[in-house]
Amino acid sequence: MELLEAQQILTQVSGTLPVGDWGQDLIMAVQRALAELYLLNPADDVDGLLGPRTREAWKFFQEATNQLDPDTIGRDSARLLIQASDNPTGLIGQAKITLQPDFEFRRRQSQANRDKSVPVIIAEAQARRVSKAQLAYILATAEHETDSFQTLEEYASGDAYEGQVRRLGNTQPGDGHRFKGRGYVQLTGRRNYALYAATTGFELVKFPIILMNRAALSAFVLVDGMMRGAYTTLRLDQFVNSSKQDFYNARQVVNGLDRAQKIADQANDWLRQLP
Repeated sequence: MELLEAQQILTQVSGTLPVGDWGQDLIMAVQRALAELYLLNPADDVDGLLGPRTREAWKFFQEATNQLDPDTIGRDSARLLIQASDNPTGLIGQAKITLQPDFEFRRRQSQANRDKSVPVIIAEAQARRVSKAQLAYILATAEHETDSFQTLEEYASGDAYEGQVRRLGNTQPGDGHRFKGRGYVQLTGRRNYALYAATTGFELVKFPIILMNRAALSAFVLVDGMMRGAYTTLRLDQFVNSSKQDFYNARQVVNGLDRAQKIADQANDWLRQLP
C-alpha cells in the first residue's frame, strides 16, 4: 500500500473505533503510516494483520501524541497519524548524524540480512577509520547479538531488566520491556536509549522501537558505541589496537565476558575473510 492511499483511508475515520473492529484496509493503512515513522518495519509489518507489533507501535504513537486510549482509533488520532507520516521529523526527531542509506532487514532472513548488513556496517566503520581487526570484532559482535543476522530485537521480553537502575537506568515501571535489547548491539536500558536519543537526534526514549526498524540507524549505534565506550565505559581500542589484539576481553565493551570465547572465535573468522 502506498502512503497516499493509506492517508486517504485514514481520512475516512470518523467515530471512535476499537482496534478489534478495524478492517484489513484500515489495519494496513495504520501500518503503512507507522512504518513511515519507523515504528514498524516497512518491509515486514505492513501486512493487514493486527499482531502484537502493530499494537505496540500504535500504543507508542497514541502515548506520544497524548491520546487517551491505545486500543482505539478516532478522528483526532487518525488526523495526527496523517500529519506525522507527512512530516516524520516533527514526531520522531531530526537526524543530527549522517546515516548510511536505508536498507531492508527482515526477520528470520539470515543470509539476505547478512548480505545487506555487512557492507553497511563496514562503511560505517570505515567512516570512523577503524582498523581491520577492530572491524572484525564489530562484525562478530553484530553477528552474535542478532542471532546470525536473524533479528534486531531481543527474543526475551525484557522483563528481567525491570528495576535495574544502577546498571541500565531503568527508573520507571515498564522500563525493562520498553528498553529491551534492540539493534545490531542489542542496546538495552533507559540510560543507553537516552544517550542515543541525544546523540542521534531521534526520539528513542519515546520510540525505542525505531532502533529495530531502521537498520542504518542501528549500524551507527553499533559502531559508535563500541568505539567510544558508550555501553560499559570501555572502548574497543583498549583491547584491539596496533599493539594488541585481545578479542576475548574485548567482549567487556558490550557485556562483561558473556560468550566471550565464542565471539572471539567469530572475530578471528571475520578477520580471515576481510580483505
